[in-house]
Amino acid sequence: MVQMNAYPNAYWLEAIQNYLGQMVAVQQEGNRVQQGILAAICPDYIVLDVCQTPFYIRIDKIVSIMPFLKK
Repeated sequence: MVQMNAYPNAYWLEAIQNYLGQMVAVQQEGNRVQQGILAAICPDYIVLDVCQTPFYIRIDKIVSIMPFLKK
């Protein structure tokens, strides 16, 4: 478990804890959107599993994160 009060990205770290292991859509600066399973949360970045390939996204580049719902 990451200690929330020790990091400047504490808001994002706390907000995305509930999505760990779930399919999410992450919007980054520049309107890029990446979809994948939220595999890990670290103090400076998150790891998305996209077709068994890890994608590392810096938390300070994230604009929004939302659960990805299939219809």
